[in-house]
Amino acid sequence: MNLVAHAQNTEPFEGVMKWAITVDIVDSKVADSYQTEIQSEDNSEVNQAIKELEQQLKDPEMQEMLLENPTIKNSMLKKLQQLKAAQTTNQENSTNSIFPSALSIFLKNNNSFTKIDGGSMVKLTGNMLYLNTNKNTYFIKDKTSTYSVINDTARLNTNDSLIALIATTDTTMILDCICIKYILTTKENNEIKTSYIWITNDLPSMNSAAFRSLGFMDGNLHHEAFKEMKGIPMRIEIFEKGLKMNMEVSEISMELVADTYFTIPSNYRESPFGF
Repeated sequence: MNLVAHAQNTEPFEGVMKWAITVDIVDSKVADSYQTEIQSEDNSEVNQAIKELEQQLKDPEMQEMLLENPTIKNSMLKKLQQLKAAQTTNQENSTNSIFPSALSIFLKNNNSFTKIDGGSMVKLTGNMLYLNTNKNTYFIKDKTSTYSVINDTARLNTNDSLIALIATTDTTMILDCICIKYILTTKENNEIKTSYIWITNDLPSMNSAAFRSLGFMDGNLHHEAFKEMKGIPMRIEIFEKGLKMNMEVSEISMELVADTYFTIPSNYRESPFGF
């Protein structure tokens, strides 16, 4: 892709931006504790389903009914076997990262659809759709067939605060684009946090607002900061729970993007916003 030629294009960009993600351990004790907490939440639904099904199978009245309905009993035993297999898989994959392994952002008509690959985070946020027409971000969870929505004007947590977003003099080249390093400082639950974001102004046909959903990768204050930034993010470093997540654009391709990325399935129901 010729980014210089693309920069001269006045039509809204249509195509895909791919992000590579790596995670480094900064504090192993804190990271291990957080990983255990997330894994416990991930396994809780399966564990509860196994417990309830086993209780049903042991219930005297249920046992009597199942003697007369062996098909139902076989179905319940098969379901129990599947749940235990899922439980075993979760335990074997206990070292999997909470963070995603990659992102793909589909862009069209100043809108964006952010597809999250891997990690436990997608269970919290879902994939993210930003529609420029109404300035809404939708969190779409395919597993539960639900979605939540917030508007750009929303302030999610008044107890936290955006302290500063400062442009530095440091620059770097990413995919032939000049990127300026920004320092983001926030206060969350009385804890001061610092992140680093590299922004480029070499991609004017992209809508910077379409990237605001990336702010939710580490809480609402990053979203607040993304509303302040002018330009397109190309690299992000986030420090959280003893870990450092490094996100960087690895590929930008101009291609046709299906309209279906920018619609919510009609059978999905709205649910309250929350991670």
